[in-house]
Amino acid sequence: MLTNQEPDWNIDALTDTEIYTAIHYLEPDSGNAGEQDSGDHGRDNGVVICVCLYTALATCLAFVCFYWR
Repeated sequence: MLTNQEPDWNIDALTDTEIYTAIHYLEPDSGNAGEQDSGDHGRDNGVVICVCLYTALATCLAFVCFYWR
C-alpha cells in the first residue's frame, strides 16, 4: 500500500502540450473510438441474452422429459 497519498508533481505547472501528450499516451486510439461503437453494442447483448434463454429453456425441457419417465 502506498504511504504517500499526494503526488509529487503539481498539475498547475504542466503545459498544455504535456497534458495532451499524457492523454495520447494513456489513450492512443482515441481517434478510433467512434468507429469501434458503430451501433452494434446493443446487438451483442441481445445475442448473449438469447443464447442464455435458449440454453435455460433446453435445460428445463430436459428436466421435464426425464422427470416424466
